[in-house]
Amino acid sequence: MEVIGYTDRFSVRPGETIRFMVSCTQRAYRADIVRLIHGDPNPRGPGFKEKAVRTAVSGEYRGRQQALPLGSYAVVENSPALAFGAGFTIAAWVLPTTPAKGLQGLVAKWDGDGGFGLFLNERGELALSLGDGKGTFETVSSGRAMRQGEWYFAAAAYDAEGGMLRVVQQAVVPAPGVLEDTSVAIERKVDAIGVGGDGAALLMAAFWSKNDAGRPAVAGHFNGKLDSPRLFSRALSYEEMESLARGASPASFGQALTAAWDFSQDISADKVSDTGPNRLHGCVVNMPLRATPGHAWTGRQPDWKLAPHEYGAIHFHDDDLEDAKWEADFELKVPAKMRSGIYAAKLTTARGEDYVPFFVRPAAGAATNRILFLAPTNSYLAYANEHVMELPLVKEIMTSAGIRYPVSLQDKYIVREKLNSLYDYHADRSYVHYSSRLRPIANMRPKYDMPALVSGKGSPHQFNADLHLVGWLEAKGHGYDVATDEDLHYEGLAALSPYKVVVTGSHPEYWSAQMLDAIEAYLANGGRLMYLGGNGFYWVTSFAPGKPHVVEVRKSHGTGPTQVVPGEWFHSTTGELGGIWRNSGRTPQKMLGVGFTAQGFDRNAPYKRLEGSFDPRAAFIFEGIGDDELIGDFPSLVVEYGAGGFEVDRLDYSLGTPRHALLLATTTGLSDAYQHVREENPAITGLHGGTVSPMVRGDLVFFETPKGGGVFSVGSISWCGSLPMNNFDNNVSRLTDNVLRRFASDEPL
Repeated sequence: MEVIGYTDRFSVRPGETIRFMVSCTQRAYRADIVRLIHGDPNPRGPGFKEKAVRTAVSGEYRGRQQALPLGSYAVVENSPALAFGAGFTIAAWVLPTTPAKGLQGLVAKWDGDGGFGLFLNERGELALSLGDGKGTFETVSSGRAMRQGEWYFAAAAYDAEGGMLRVVQQAVVPAPGVLEDTSVAIERKVDAIGVGGDGAALLMAAFWSKNDAGRPAVAGHFNGKLDSPRLFSRALSYEEMESLARGASPASFGQALTAAWDFSQDISADKVSDTGPNRLHGCVVNMPLRATPGHAWTGRQPDWKLAPHEYGAIHFHDDDLEDAKWEADFELKVPAKMRSGIYAAKLTTARGEDYVPFFVRPAAGAATNRILFLAPTNSYLAYANEHVMELPLVKEIMTSAGIRYPVSLQDKYIVREKLNSLYDYHADRSYVHYSSRLRPIANMRPKYDMPALVSGKGSPHQFNADLHLVGWLEAKGHGYDVATDEDLHYEGLAALSPYKVVVTGSHPEYWSAQMLDAIEAYLANGGRLMYLGGNGFYWVTSFAPGKPHVVEVRKSHGTGPTQVVPGEWFHSTTGELGGIWRNSGRTPQKMLGVGFTAQGFDRNAPYKRLEGSFDPRAAFIFEGIGDDELIGDFPSLVVEYGAGGFEVDRLDYSLGTPRHALLLATTTGLSDAYQHVREENPAITGLHGGTVSPMVRGDLVFFETPKGGGVFSVGSISWCGSLPMNNFDNNVSRLTDNVLRRFASDEPL
């Protein structure tokens, strides 16, 4: 991609300012603001539609490349207490996940020329290095590589008076059946040297180096866990190191103790707390994983809040990224007359383009329409820069089908820049649990197709698929306002209450507790909800305190390509139990009437009307639709054919569907490529496919709620992809229009 960018916020109101950060490989690019109307260029539909908006942004800008500062670490600012003349000891518990990937910092006060530090060397061996800043260096290593995924007590000491370097590498619990113990203790005589790096901050999980311009830069990112780093102002003996490994309090070493960081404190914050006498507190950068088991984890307590001493580790990754920290190229103060909707900064070069989306809300307290489109930005963040096709199994399937990945410029950028979604693994094969909007999101774009769909041919999903709905609203003349998941989380019911009806996107999968509370209160007060998607209200999602740009998801006991490992079920940001909402008693069926039941990616299916569709309560829904007419029995812009598919939801009274809910229609003809969800299959049989399982279906449901409210649910991701077909003239469009016009009116249900 020659040009790509991101914004400092997702949504903005008139009078507020939004900033745009851009990286461009060319000498110049042009920026314009456009209103996005229909994002899919597929010739079977109405095609791509945008509308230029005249603003002060329009013009030429100087191109410059801005790098992504990947990699998490902890930093402790320099202090006189960290100046060791006569010697020192560094100790920590270490679990490496890529031990031989190259030189990695563990605990290092190193300025690129000198200092001291505990490292993993290129062979995965524990090493202590000293440098006087004048070209003299000394290093001693354990000589034995650490094993991936095993805990070690690591300690190293320098005795200036005795001229000695000492390294201890001790496996905490040697793996069963391992013939070679990688524990080792090494001591070597050296000439006494001074310790440089006096001005450098101390880093954990990285070290200071110098970039091409000779400026300090963070390098040597460690993949793995660190637990309880300690610093002492003298060289500890072997016996003292052994007592520390067995759990001796660092305070028992008296005045020798310089710092004792306790990562089990402040788990929900960026802070790393020093319990030692000098209070050398630090902070983590780029959101490494917290609330993860440490070396003392017994497995008896899965909740870190109830046994914090067992969760004293931080898992660092060389591809973590919370904030790209690019400089802003331009900004937009939203004009007072700019109507609510979905917009983008359109960036163009001679050969390339990028669209940087944002959402304009009406002025505070001044809703301009009866309809609110709730943009599922949490789901956009969950899939942000997703490259699940890089997973070995998926890649093998696609390769066997003759499909290469990556193909699109966006996917090439994602892979090259090592960006991750909540569907991907880190470089060390651990799961990704945090996602941020303060970075380029190359697949949250109009014109983008998710490459894994339709056997690798690709199909719109998430943001681009939701523009099918936006294009339909525009074509049918429905006035609407826009808000985001983030807005709903922080404003609650106040974000919804001005509106007669709330319309969801095609895949509103990720919901916080605050969002669920708000939608429940909205429905209880007479609000009306049109759930026009599938697999919605599914994963527990948290916003990091003080960081509205970061969401956390820990997937367990649900259906998806990633699941958390034992001990990581509870969120670090809020302490709440992760997984799917049904495990906390908040099933989607209670609010939507339907809940996730199956997924498949080969072909959708139409809906067949059932008895409930002929109930007089539902007569308004089916005006103009024949008794035997299949709904959505025609090509679709999502997964090629049919209105019901991709991921589908079913009615289930036992899971909370209101008893008075009407089952209006259900899909017919889903293949065995559709499989019943994991959380409902206690036994593995051959009866989970679409041709044999009655649970594999998408249901159309309607029910009334108190004070004149109501809910209409389609139970299919692909529904919105059928709306634009035949220039928006089809029975999916007609039925949806019937419901929306009634829901937006004052006429009772």
